[in-house]
Amino acid sequence: MAKKSIVLASNTSFSLYNFRLGLMRRLKELGYDVVCIAQVDDYTEYLKEEFSFYPLKNLDRKGKNPIKDFKLFLEFLSLYRKIRPDLVINYTIKPNIYSSIASGILGIPSISVITGLGYVFLRGGLLEKLVRVLYKKAFKFNKFIIVQNSEDYRVVKHISDNAKKVILIESSGVNTDYFSPAICEKHDRNKGKTIFLFIGRFLKDKGIIELIEAGKLLWQERKDFEIWLVGGIDYGNPQSLREEDINNIKKYEFVKVLPFSKDVRPLICQADCVVLPSYYKEGIPRSLLEAMSMAKPIITTTSPGCMDVCEDGVNGFLVEQRSISSLKVSMERFLNLSEEDRQRMGVLGRELAIRRFDEKIIIEKYLSLIGSILQP
Repeated sequence: MAKKSIVLASNTSFSLYNFRLGLMRRLKELGYDVVCIAQVDDYTEYLKEEFSFYPLKNLDRKGKNPIKDFKLFLEFLSLYRKIRPDLVINYTIKPNIYSSIASGILGIPSISVITGLGYVFLRGGLLEKLVRVLYKKAFKFNKFIIVQNSEDYRVVKHISDNAKKVILIESSGVNTDYFSPAICEKHDRNKGKTIFLFIGRFLKDKGIIELIEAGKLLWQERKDFEIWLVGGIDYGNPQSLREEDINNIKKYEFVKVLPFSKDVRPLICQADCVVLPSYYKEGIPRSLLEAMSMAKPIITTTSPGCMDVCEDGVNGFLVEQRSISSLKVSMERFLNLSEEDRQRMGVLGRELAIRRFDEKIIIEKYLSLIGSILQP
C-alpha cells in the first residue's frame, strides 16, 4: 500500500523549519510522505535533509500584483498535479488563499492554519476587504480552518461559510524538552545588568520602536539594564525597520543588536526577561512560548495572542498596546523585583507552557484532525 502524502505549504522555508518541524517529524514517524513547499532561503537545505522539497518561484510575500498572484495560483495547480498529495496543510496568507483554491479545484482536501491575521487586518481599508473576499473563497475548499487565539476565532468564523470548520488550537506548540532551563547550566550568565531580550523580525508592529523609547526614558533614571534585539530586517515588508533605523538604534548605550541564530537558547539563557510589545495581529508568539518554556518571565501587550500567554503579575507583566509609558512602568517593575520573585515568575511560566502549549499536546490535536480526513 502506497504511503499517503501530506504537503505543508508556507511562504518561507524558515517558517516551516522553525514552527512546523515537530509536526512534520511526527507525521514522518507515522509513515506519511511529508512534502514541503516554500520559498528558498537559508533553511531550505535543513528541510531537504529530512523531507521532499519543492520551491515556490512566484510567491511575493507582500506584493499586491494580481498577475503575479495568479502565477502563484497556477504554480500551486502545477505542483499538485505533479505531486498528487492526499492532504495539503497551508500556512501564511498567500498559501492559505491560492494553495487552498488550487487543491480544491483538483479535489485534494486541505487545511488552512491562520497563525495571526497580520498587518492587513491591523490596518483595515480596501486591502483588508479584498483579503476577506479571497479568504472567504478559499475557506470554502478547506476541510478545517485552524486559528490560534480567540479573537482570530471570532473573526474567521464570521468570514467562513461554515463556522463548524473553524477550530481553535492555541499556538503551534513549543518543544519544552528542547527549550528547557536545564541547558542554562552550561552557559555563564551576565551577572551585571538586567537583560531585556526581544526576539523577532524588526517590525514596527512588533513594538520595537516603543521598546527603544521606553528604554530611553528608563535610561534617564537608571543604568542597570540592557535591551538586546535579536532578529533582522524583513526586506519587502512595509512595516520593517530599515538599515538606517537599526544603525540609529545601535547608537544607544543600552542597546545591543544581534543577528538571529538558528539556536536562540543560549541568548534566552543570558536574558532576565523576554519582551514583546507587539500590536501585530499575532497568533500565539513563539518567542514568548520559548521564553516561558525556559522559565523566563515575559513582558507583552494586551494584543490578542500575546495576552493569551501572560497572566499579569504571575509569569510576567501585561502592558497597553502602543503605550511607551505603560511599557516603561512594567520594565521598571521588573527591575525592582527580587531575584526570588523573578525566578518564581519563570517557574510559573514554564508550568503554563507545559500545561497548555507543549508541542506534544498541540501535535496530537493536529493528528486528530488529519486522521478524520485521511482515515477511511
